This record gives sequence, C-alpha cells and structure tokens, in this order.
Amino acid sequence: MLRNLLARAKERNWIRHRLVKNTAALFVVQLSGYAAPLLVLPYLSRVLSVEHFGLIAYATSFNWYFISLVEYGFNLTATRRIAICAGDPRKTSQIFSSVMAAKALLTVLGFLIMVTAVIATPKLRPHFALFCISYLAVLGDLLFPLWLFQGLQKMENLVWRDLSAKLLSMCLIFGFVRHDGDYLWAAGFQAGSSMLAGMVGLITVPLLTKVQFVAPSLAEIFTALREGWPVFLSMAAMTLSSSTNIVILGLRAGPKEVAYYSAAYRLLVAMRMLVQPLVTTLYPHVSHMAVTSRDGALAFLRKYAVILAAPFLCASLVLLFGAWPIVHLLYGQGYAPAALLLSIMAPGVFLLALQHMYSTFYMLAFGYEKEWSRLILLAAVVNFAVLIPLMYWIWPPVATAITGLTVDVFLTIATYLFYRKSSVIAPAAVTA
Repeated sequence: MLRNLLARAKERNWIRHRLVKNTAALFVVQLSGYAAPLLVLPYLSRVLSVEHFGLIAYATSFNWYFISLVEYGFNLTATRRIAICAGDPRKTSQIFSSVMAAKALLTVLGFLIMVTAVIATPKLRPHFALFCISYLAVLGDLLFPLWLFQGLQKMENLVWRDLSAKLLSMCLIFGFVRHDGDYLWAAGFQAGSSMLAGMVGLITVPLLTKVQFVAPSLAEIFTALREGWPVFLSMAAMTLSSSTNIVILGLRAGPKEVAYYSAAYRLLVAMRMLVQPLVTTLYPHVSHMAVTSRDGALAFLRKYAVILAAPFLCASLVLLFGAWPIVHLLYGQGYAPAALLLSIMAPGVFLLALQHMYSTFYMLAFGYEKEWSRLILLAAVVNFAVLIPLMYWIWPPVATAITGLTVDVFLTIATYLFYRKSSVIAPAAVTA
C-alpha cells in the first residue's frame, strides 16, 4: 500500500515537473515571438512605405486562410489522440503518418486555391509574387508537427529551434532590407523563417521521439480528416472572422488603412500569443484527466480557471492605457491612428485567456467538439453582422477593431454559460 502511494506521488510530481518545464519552454518561445516583432516591425515601418507595409500585412492575412486549412484542427484533435496513446510507438507512428499525409494534400489544395484566387482578382493580381512568397509560411505549418510534440509533452525541445529561426529572420531583414523596394525580401524572410523552423522540427522527430513515418493507407488519411472536420469548421470560422475582416478592410479602404489596423493588430496578437503556452501545455494533461477522472478534471478547471487567466488581465491593461506611447515608440508618428485601434482591441488578450479555460479545457477536452463548432460558427455570423453595417457608418479600421472585440466578448460569455450549464462536479472530486 505504501509503495503504491509513493509511486503515485512520484508520478504526480514528475507530471507537474514536466508541465512546468513545458510551460516555461513555450513561454520562452512565445516571448521570443513577441520580442521579434517589437524589433522588426518598427524597423520595417520606417524603411518601407505605409502602402508596402500594408501589402505585406494583407498578404500575410490572406494566407492565414491556407494555414488554417493545413492545420485543419490537428493541433487539437491529433494532439488528443497522441496524448491518449503516447505509450504505444506503433500507434503513435500511424497517427503521425496519416496526419502528415493529410496535411500535405491540404497544402497542395491550398496553393491551387490561392493561385486561382489571386489571378482572378484584379486588385491582387499585380502582387502575385508577394502572395506566393508569403505562402512559405503555409509550408512551414505543414512541415512542423507541433501537435506531435504537444501530445508527447516534449515542448521543451521547441525553444532552440524557434529562437534560431527567428534570430536568423531578424538578421536577414536588418541586413538586406534597406529601402522600400526590398519589401518582397522582407516578406520572404518573415515567411521563410517559418518554413526553416518547420524543416528543422520535422528532422528532429526521429531524434527526439520513437515515432517513425510509415506509409498510411487512404482509409487512415480520410479517418484523420474526418475526425478533424468538426474542429476544422470552427477553426475555419475563426480565421474567416479575423483574416476576412482584414481582407474586407483592404477592399473597402486601402493599403494605408490596412497598415494602421495591422500595426495595432500585430501588437495585440503578440500579446495574445502569450496565452498559447498554457493552452498547449495543459491541454493534453486536461484531456487525459477528462478521460480517466471527469470529476478531477472539472475540479482542476474550477480551481485554476480564473487564476490562469488573471495575468492576462494585466497584459490587457498595459495595452489599454499604454496604447498611445507604445505605438509612437514602435512605429513613429506616421502610425498614430493605430493607437486608437490598439486601445479598442486591448481587452481581447484577457478575454481570449478566459475563453480557453471553458472552450479548450472544457468543451474540447471533454468531447464537446460539435457544440464548440456550433458556437464558433455562430461567432462568425455575429462577426459579419456587426462588421458590414459598421464599415459604412464609421471609419473602417475602427469598425474592424470594434467587431473583433465584440466577437471576443460573445465567445467568452457563450463558452462560460455552456460550461455552467453542462458541468456537474461531484462533491468528493479530487483536485488534480
């Protein structure tokens, strides 16, 4: 009896230690992702014209459609499958191979759609080369199996890979992007760093894990696509909301308005990225608890949800009250309109953290994928119901910023209400 208790205590300490290491590693990765734009974007905003700065942001947002297509929700569905069978190398290898094959097919499909859309749109056609260069980021998403490392809880190995790629990208931008005519190089260095990081990540799979690539059957590939379909619909709806808003903004206004909005939005995204280490690290653990001890997982969520989200309230307050000096310092006086947009969107950092507590850690971990998908699709409807009228009533960048905040508020309230309605915690639940 004593031996069993000691073994369980040792296992629990090891799990917690591993979670701490993985979370710390991912925070380093995300902080580097926050620091890199803070160094690069101010330089580019001064070297490039506002029009070319906006064009790069527009092409990046446009290709997020295809990044979402290639991700296909695998960062959640495949992660969960890997976490459940992490102790079986043969099964893990089968999942890895089928998902990689599915992502490869989606990458080719996405490229064909992108080329067709750009050529068919007169306003985009002159910038065909820029869109193709930006597609390198999609290849990076194909190559790097983040979902595999998530499921195996080996995220600490991401640090050196990510830091090296970002450092190389920064050095190339500072070294070769010297005037406005170098805007294609700027786009290539930013997107190419993702592809380089993906290549290195894929190469390290057999070095860091026991996973091997085995030729998957068509049935296994279609199984992976079928299982990821509900999550893909919801993720696609989220991308449809964020990226399409920028696309609509560009069509309604112009490159300058896109540049102002993107300057603020990229700062917001950099802060929102800091939420991801907690989600990436804890999701496999909570998913496993949800299968083995539902009451324990609910107790964990009840105890830690607000605590885990609280630090991001500070981040939102910093953006809200520091918007004007932050924009002036980073971008210069020419981007002054971005400060108002940043202050409007600032609460989104805290709202996103709160959403994940009740969407990812509850709805997805406990198997409510279809209900989550319906909420996301409904959020997309809310997005366009708010955006389209506002575009004609107020300045389009402000309309886009207000729309994003409205969607964040809606999802936070909706996921919390679903959690309150559907979860029942046993009185004797053991805190994980």
